Amino acid sequence: MFRGVIRNLSLRKKLTILASVGVFLPLAVLTYMQYRSLTELENKTKGAFKDNIRQGLTLLERQMKQRLEGIAVETLSPVDSIHLSSAGAEEEVEKHFANVKRSHPEIEEIFAFTYTGNKPETAYLYSDKFVKIAQSEFSAAQSDLLLVFDKARLAQSFLDDNRRYLFASMPQGAYVFLPLKDLTKGEQSGFAGVLFNEGFVGDDLIAGSINKIVNTYHSADAANSASSTVAITISDENQRVLYASAAAQHGYLLESNFGPPFSNWKAQVGLRNSNLDALARDSFMRTAGATLLVLLFLLCGIALTIRATDREARLAQAKSTFVANVSHDLKTPLSLLSLFSEILELGRVKNEEKKIDYYRIIRHESLRLNKMIDNILDFSKIEAGRKKYNFTESDMALVIKSVLSTYRYQTTNSGFDVQTNIRSDLPLVLIDREAMAQAISNLIDNAIKYSGEVKQLSITTTTVGSNMSIEIADRGIGIPRAEQAKVFEKFYRVGNGLVHDVKGSGLGLSLVKHIIEAHKGTISVESEVDKGSRFTILLPLAR
Repeated sequence: MFRGVIRNLSLRKKLTILASVGVFLPLAVLTYMQYRSLTELENKTKGAFKDNIRQGLTLLERQMKQRLEGIAVETLSPVDSIHLSSAGAEEEVEKHFANVKRSHPEIEEIFAFTYTGNKPETAYLYSDKFVKIAQSEFSAAQSDLLLVFDKARLAQSFLDDNRRYLFASMPQGAYVFLPLKDLTKGEQSGFAGVLFNEGFVGDDLIAGSINKIVNTYHSADAANSASSTVAITISDENQRVLYASAAAQHGYLLESNFGPPFSNWKAQVGLRNSNLDALARDSFMRTAGATLLVLLFLLCGIALTIRATDREARLAQAKSTFVANVSHDLKTPLSLLSLFSEILELGRVKNEEKKIDYYRIIRHESLRLNKMIDNILDFSKIEAGRKKYNFTESDMALVIKSVLSTYRYQTTNSGFDVQTNIRSDLPLVLIDREAMAQAISNLIDNAIKYSGEVKQLSITTTTVGSNMSIEIADRGIGIPRAEQAKVFEKFYRVGNGLVHDVKGSGLGLSLVKHIIEAHKGTISVESEVDKGSRFTILLPLAR
């Protein structure tokens, strides 16, 4: 009995039941296991907290290096292109140093030293004003600068991966240096650098980097929560505090030294107004929230799976209908070809005009059959990803006129009023002539097949900005608004009884859309039931 009930359910209901059982039962077990593991989670929170803090310190170190490197590139990199020993260099250096001081208030002093051999020769300094000092007049401050640079160079405390910029943190301040090289000799010709003001390291470099990391990786609420929970203190090798967010209430949980170029800095991290038990409970609640979020995603996945399965079922039905329609479409012209060729072969037609009509019918049905086969073959190439186009600069007007000439017999016999407004001075477009002819042919063929009593077809070409516009309009049965977005899907045919009076494969407009998009163009449709349709193609003009 149970099997009979299941057998009678639709595919969608079966999938819904299976997915529900497969999701909710494991989820309930998982939630229970998470609840039982709360004690273990509390014990592991300390290690997880330390791991997260270590990752945060790594990000902080990277952010501080990027911040310093950005300042160095902007302020020191231009100095590398100035030949300090050349005539007129002093004026250029003074101008650049003044600009740096104006645009970077965090810089206390900017300077450059030139070398002769391995000995310093001249110093260019800008603090409140620009000063040029010869080596013989160096003061203790300039000598200290040389010592700090040599210490940073020996320590290899580079900021960047290209090993161009050096950083040094000293009791008298923080420095960034750029060694200058003589490109002709490949030797060091000096160095340039900046000295940051007293509050830069703590208030800007460290605090700004921490805020940027928190705001980048967390929401506003999470950022506020993190800043109010964690206490961070950063000090140098002389125990001088560079930055402190707050005091740790229960002592520091982690002490860690930074890597180069901040090797003499140490970070101490603890909790401000909390303890690990509270963090463990918060972690459990976040895990439960994440579980609910996963459940939501799973439910969405179930809905999408059911929808996709249903769509595949409808696609399979569409393919079956396609085979039936194509078989009918192929059989009709083949029957006509066989009939009229047999009549002509048996010599039953004595009237020459009727013979010519029969020959025209045979030719028309041959072209129609060839067109259907081309559509099917092109569709199979597109599906297999093997469709190729041969783009050349061509006159679209000639392509349209050539296609219209193949329909002249059909439109004349059907009583169609064909109106064209095709400009002869159209710019060239980059197209595959055969593919575009096929696209235009499919649109004209649809206009002819789906026209009712009013047999009217109009084709208009013009330029719209940097595109060529091709409009193909008819006064046929039209397309309902709800189905206009679907007509370009493969195998899709409008669910209208009038449409199904005319057999078709459902591939024509799908091929048209693929061809137009392969030409970097767009196609759109405007239609109203019983009033006709207008298809508009936009193709980019050849440059």
